[in-house]
Amino acid sequence: MTIKTSAGVRLLIGPAHNVSYGEDVAGIAAAILALKALTYIEVGEVEDAGEIGDEASTADFTALANRRKRKVKGTFDAGSQSVTLGEDPSDAGQAAVKAAVRSDSNFAVQMDYGDGSSDFYLVQVLSFRKQIGTAESIRKASVNLAINSAIYEELAPVTP
Repeated sequence: MTIKTSAGVRLLIGPAHNVSYGEDVAGIAAAILALKALTYIEVGEVEDAGEIGDEASTADFTALANRRKRKVKGTFDAGSQSVTLGEDPSDAGQAAVKAAVRSDSNFAVQMDYGDGSSDFYLVQVLSFRKQIGTAESIRKASVNLAINSAIYEELAPVTP
């Protein structure tokens, strides 16, 4: 089957990591090797891990002579990841995320897809906000991660 559910996907946070990697083949390989070697803590009770991935900005030009706006790709931005958690004050991963909010460093993140594939990237942890809700709501937290690197994809091993 070519499509999969997100069941079993895990979000992990690593240490502060302020290293830049190239985006050519050698840089990607170096990034994956270095980021895999770090120690990560699973962030517990993730309900929704949001979305990640590059999006190009648009650079515009309008010539006076023909009034036609032309657009070309500008810079790439991996965006921000909005994560929803079931708040668990005893969870070590959630505690690490809360601590990272108070730091100006980039932190390593791993999205483990449970099939041998993972994404690795660097983030600034911008927020950890409690969602109180109503009397019948589950107490949750929303986390905002600003992605500060490429998304380095490690593919699952190929099995015959």
